[in-house]
This record gives sequence, structure tokens and C-alpha cells, in this order.
Amino acid sequence: MHISGFGTRPSWRLIQILTVLAVLTACGPTTASPREGENVQATTPSIPGWVPTFGDEFDGNPGAPNPDVWIPDVGGTGWGNDELQYYTDGDNVFLDGRGHLVIEARAGSDGHRCWYGRCRFTSGKLTTRKQDETIVFAQEYGRFDIRAKLPVGTGLWPAFWLLGENLDEVGHPEAGEIDVVEVIGKRDDEVEQHAHGPGLHFGAEHILPQGQSVTDWHTYGIEWSSDQLSWHVDGEITRTLTRDEADSGWVFDRPFFLLLNLAVGGEWPGSPDSDTEFPARMLVDYIRVYRAEDQP
Repeated sequence: MHISGFGTRPSWRLIQILTVLAVLTACGPTTASPREGENVQATTPSIPGWVPTFGDEFDGNPGAPNPDVWIPDVGGTGWGNDELQYYTDGDNVFLDGRGHLVIEARAGSDGHRCWYGRCRFTSGKLTTRKQDETIVFAQEYGRFDIRAKLPVGTGLWPAFWLLGENLDEVGHPEAGEIDVVEVIGKRDDEVEQHAHGPGLHFGAEHILPQGQSVTDWHTYGIEWSSDQLSWHVDGEITRTLTRDEADSGWVFDRPFFLLLNLAVGGEWPGSPDSDTEFPARMLVDYIRVYRAEDQP
């Protein structure tokens, strides 16, 4: 992806807080930094060789996702790609009460203004960085996983990606970008996997096995170290970028924050047509982040 509370919610949050306190009491004090430890849920599973640092299983009653973690990125500026949607302040993003986060793109808008005039579509975008540039969560190196069902259709562009936390200081692509998963238009068996830095435009599509579709549940992720980036789908490594291959474009030695969104239109997917179905939904089962056990 290139740059350019509800009625019963408090009681659920109280249950989460009490659960975490119980775990911390049993296990002793945590040594994780605020960015890498405060948002680990007790239900985040361990993986051999990896230590959980961040997780959201999106459980709970229907309502908004945790506002202490997920920050809406609002506007209809085109986002550097001539995109057509207006990202709303949470109206298009919600928990469905069945363990999923939903990002929903809709046709029409309620008077929102986009770069081209009255907005034709609304959708949602979440990040772990606040508008004042405060970072809720960012991490350097590790494993970043998402399990999701992604929509397809002309003009649709769902994505889970990372940006360097120094974005506002140095700009893009100097800050770096890691695209964990993107899907473009009707390509229901193609998973886009990319990385960008100064002079670096790495990546291509990964083709799913015959009969599989991005509209089914799949786990997408990266494993990131000081020497390389590897992408995986359902546990299978699909491509790798080494520091040597990236050369001066390797800017991946700093913390990156998270973004997930469902764009509509733009330079890459093109505009929706009469066959594109709305509302279109991106469903997320979980997002989990880990650091390697031997990472300092």
C-alpha cells in the first residue's frame, strides 16, 4: 500500500484488564517495553522461538475496536494514489461480535468531500500511530501475522502493511514500507508482497494453490531480522529480500508501525465498475506480533 464505545463494551474491557492483571500477577513483572508489551492479550498463543509482543484477537461484543490501540486515519485526500474513498472516523470499522474485525467499504457517502469533489465511497483505515505522531505500537524486527478474508472486485484494494516511525521526519519512501499483504481488484488468487525504500521497489504477486482464493481464510505474514525480510502465506515462505540485495534501499533497521485498510479505486486497482459489489468487507480474525527469542 503506497502512501502518499458501545453499550456492553466497558464490561468486556474490564474483563480483559482483570485477565491481564491476573496473568501478570501469576507470572511476575513484565520486562517488555510499553510499545512491545502493553498490548499483548492473554489469548495470544506462543510460537516456538518467538515471544509475543502485540496481539488483538478482536473478540468481544459488537462495537468499536480497542481505541487505545487502533487509531482511525481519516480523510479523502486520495492518499497519494488518487484513491476514491473517504476514510471515516470509525463508522466503517467495527467488531462483528463473532471474533472478527470488519473494515467495510460502501458506495455513497453522507456529504463527505474528497479530492475530486463529493465522495463516491467510504471505507476504513486503522493505524497504531496517533495523528499527533505518537506511536501506540511499533517494533523493529520480528514476526507479524494477520489472518484474514479479503474482498475482491474491480477497484478494491485491501492491505496490511508497515511504515517506518520516522515517516514525518524523512518522508516516503525514505522511511521504508513493508507490505505484508495486498490484493488488487478481481485477482482472487494473487497476493501482493512488497517492500519499498529509497531506490527500492521489491516484490511481486504470490499465486495461491489452485482452487484457493483470498476470499477464504488465510494467514499472511513476514519474518524480519537485521539481515533479511521473508514473506509467508499459511506458513509457507514465498519470497525473501536480503540486506545485500536491497543495498542502500535497506532502511529496515528501525521500528515500524502497523496499518490496515480497504481502499477503493486509485492508480493501481482502477475504479470500481458495475460488477463491483458493495458493501465490500475485509474480515480480520487476528493480528499477532512477536520478537525472536534470541533478539536483544
